[in-house]
Amino acid sequence: MPGHAAPTSNAPLGAATVLVLRAADSTPGADIEVLLVRRSHRASFMANAYVFPGGRVDAVDAVDAAGGTAELLVAARRAAARELSEEVGLQVGDIEQLVYFAHWITPSAEPKRFDTEFFLWPLFPPRRDPNAPPDAPLAPPPQVQIDGREVFDPLWLSPAAALEKYHAGTLNLPPPTASTLEDLAAEITAARQHPDAAESLLHAVIGRCAKRRPLPTLPKFFADDSGLAIVMPWDPQYPELPGEGSPQPALAENAAVVPRRIRRCLLKLESAAGPAVPAAAAADSPRRPSGVGASTGAVVPWTVERAEDEPARS
Repeated sequence: MPGHAAPTSNAPLGAATVLVLRAADSTPGADIEVLLVRRSHRASFMANAYVFPGGRVDAVDAVDAAGGTAELLVAARRAAARELSEEVGLQVGDIEQLVYFAHWITPSAEPKRFDTEFFLWPLFPPRRDPNAPPDAPLAPPPQVQIDGREVFDPLWLSPAAALEKYHAGTLNLPPPTASTLEDLAAEITAARQHPDAAESLLHAVIGRCAKRRPLPTLPKFFADDSGLAIVMPWDPQYPELPGEGSPQPALAENAAVVPRRIRRCLLKLESAAGPAVPAAAAADSPRRPSGVGASTGAVVPWTVERAEDEPARS
């Protein structure tokens, strides 16, 4: 099991987040969508960005049934389930249903850091009760109910569609969120080859991802006269840069191959202040209509370089 980052003067706080997955429609083999929510523009971390629901591991999450200290992944799963309930109103009945997918750690140069476990949680279509009358209606699927304080404007998008909007500059995603979506898109593509995918692609994806072994992924952060950059551990220049972390080829072992993976995200100094936040987004109103056109927030300030692009000069 991967360990957490060694304590430092700015040791990261434990956190957990959940990629909630659902079938796009009721047809067999339907595509998969993932839930994204927009953080408040007042948030101290990743303000106004679209992220997966989640938050810090609290003290209550880290206590086992006997009053001792729970294992790290148990505490993270508890935090993930609690945050999912608090932020979007979805209830995880059994934390073992949360499939361990990725493990991100904030760069050591950042003053506010998190050591975050990423989990998948499938929203399978409701099944008919075998003891119910044949004409009994199915139970309605769980509905997202955002808290309207920490998160707003829920979006259901396929990973491929989310990444397309991100690269077009119309969906504001933090670099780890974009990179995690790359992995999820690759896992979905690989799962389509499984015999079960024709009936339920969602089941096939969960089965594949249960075999992943996430690696602690610690990007590096640096700034020069041209701007700022978040550099991933698979970037060729990663070993030369200052900061904690070791090179690695991917987010996890036993993972699907990601073609042209994002290797660094760049922010030019002239854009460092970020684009103006649209008035509707700044209001942080949970009553605003959701939907991609209405709720993707400010234009993305980051540009990315991917694996097949020319190496950047630092």
